[in-house]
Amino acid sequence: MNRFLLSTAPTSEIQDSEIIVRNFEKQGNSYPRESIEWPVEHAVTSVKETFTWPAGVKCDMNIPKWEIALANANLTSTYKDVLEGFVEGFHQGIPDYNLGPEIPFYAPPNHSSALQAQPKIEESIQKEITAGRMFGPYSFEQVHKKFGFFQTNPLGAVVNRDGSLQAINDLSFPHRKTGIPSVNSFVNKEDFDTTWDDFKAVAKFLRNQKKTALLAIFDWEKAYRQIPTAPSQWPYLMLWNFNDQIVVDTRIAFGGVAGCGSFGRPADAWKEIMLAEFDLITIFRWVDDNLFVKELASTVEMDEIVARSDELGVKTNPTKISPFRLEQKYIGFIWNAAEKTVRLPEEKTQARIKQIQEILVHGKEFTYKQIEIMTGRLNHVSYMLPQLRCYLCSLYRMMNNWVFCHVPRPLPLDARQDMLYWLKTLLAFDRTRLIANPEPTEIGCVGDASTNYGIGVLIGKCWAQFKVRPGWNKGDLPQQGIAWMETAAIQIGLLMMKELDIRKGKTIIVWTDNTTSEDAVKSRKSKDLHVNKEWKRIQDILLRMQIDLAAKRVTSKENRADALSRGDRKGHLLKNQVVIDLPQDLEALMFQASSLD
Repeated sequence: MNRFLLSTAPTSEIQDSEIIVRNFEKQGNSYPRESIEWPVEHAVTSVKETFTWPAGVKCDMNIPKWEIALANANLTSTYKDVLEGFVEGFHQGIPDYNLGPEIPFYAPPNHSSALQAQPKIEESIQKEITAGRMFGPYSFEQVHKKFGFFQTNPLGAVVNRDGSLQAINDLSFPHRKTGIPSVNSFVNKEDFDTTWDDFKAVAKFLRNQKKTALLAIFDWEKAYRQIPTAPSQWPYLMLWNFNDQIVVDTRIAFGGVAGCGSFGRPADAWKEIMLAEFDLITIFRWVDDNLFVKELASTVEMDEIVARSDELGVKTNPTKISPFRLEQKYIGFIWNAAEKTVRLPEEKTQARIKQIQEILVHGKEFTYKQIEIMTGRLNHVSYMLPQLRCYLCSLYRMMNNWVFCHVPRPLPLDARQDMLYWLKTLLAFDRTRLIANPEPTEIGCVGDASTNYGIGVLIGKCWAQFKVRPGWNKGDLPQQGIAWMETAAIQIGLLMMKELDIRKGKTIIVWTDNTTSEDAVKSRKSKDLHVNKEWKRIQDILLRMQIDLAAKRVTSKENRADALSRGDRKGHLLKNQVVIDLPQDLEALMFQASSLD
């Protein structure tokens, strides 16, 4: 007779080589607390069925009203799959599979992080059972008799942006274990594409909006839990609770590859219904968060939208509804539609400063997960401060070089230097930024340099020419060379833009015929010591001017600044010359050529 052991130790305490479900010879008559064992051949005959199983797909949506709404908006054919999903449940891309006749189920233990959120998880499970979205709890024998092979996925918890714990269902477990596939490994995420509206989409829209708009927020309450899954998927989406019982989940799991796409289709349909029925300009959607945009003259109010959504069966969180006004918080940023500005909430800025200070403590070591979380937090900030994105590369490099993710490591030198720059910037930068144009702007900015004469820069018809002083490349090794001069040309171009009063929020295209300069514009770093020093100054200027750069390549033959860099100013009118004050570091090495030179 086959018997199976399921360890209830948290997964963080189990070695990768250990098989969770394995043949087990019973010793004695008692069952140890650390394991659950049951004889397969007797289990299916000893169950008293005095419990309730899900009778079929249950959907909270008012399907007849959805049908009418989609028809009125001429969207029935577009969202036919959504109506079918409400009735039949949404398939999660999981095929019918098992692990062979010797393994009737696979039930790995919950993650240790789940213990931190155990009261919240237990409360949530009970609410879902009461609402008829989860069913149980059942014994292993009962579930096997009903479904045959089944698989549970470890419960865990992650920290939300506000510091609260969010329960997750780890459908990617086991990770890299041969012979036992994870549920997510079966799912092709390309079959579940999303249409989320990110920072760039909102920024581009608000920046280009000609009239002042009003903004409002609508939040789906427990969004995934409003969407049913197909019954064929239930055997692979089960939970193992803290009382060694199985819970059947009939809704989208938070942690599945298909989750975003499965929720996204109904959410997109609802969004288009709202646009068809109300006087709105547009709606931006990020998972369950929705930013509504209307003109000042529009009379529609969020109460009407909430009421209509409720008629359709779409539930919202009243505490997260925000009425129409000029300023709203969306995807972690505060947007102002009148002033066309964006800023990070001050409490979030202070939190990031504190977190960077903690990571800079000498002698402290960090886990892979800690660095991953830190990188994600700073990457979020970099949407508003794209000039800092290059200073995350060292953290990504650190993660890529990590061999044993559970072993803590100190912060490498390059990452420390980058974090110091992040800290310096967050302590001093202008909190409110003009919404940047994500599309690069062409203003005809091109520079060139020659060691025999100096630097020439053109912005359209405007020009500037600088001659190097004798001994400019002498002194301590390594000496300054052409790569430094090409970088200095970029700084001079920025100073010219400042003099020409270039508009904030733009990403300016700079043309160069130098590979090192092109790469440095992208990475903001170089192996050249002098180039690196120059880029630190350039970054400070970019942050103050609230602009960014994008590099494009031009051949030396077609470089319009080539002649200027060699001392030739033929064809350039004196009235178009831009006179600038050089910073001290450049003033010591070059001077602006006068009209008499």
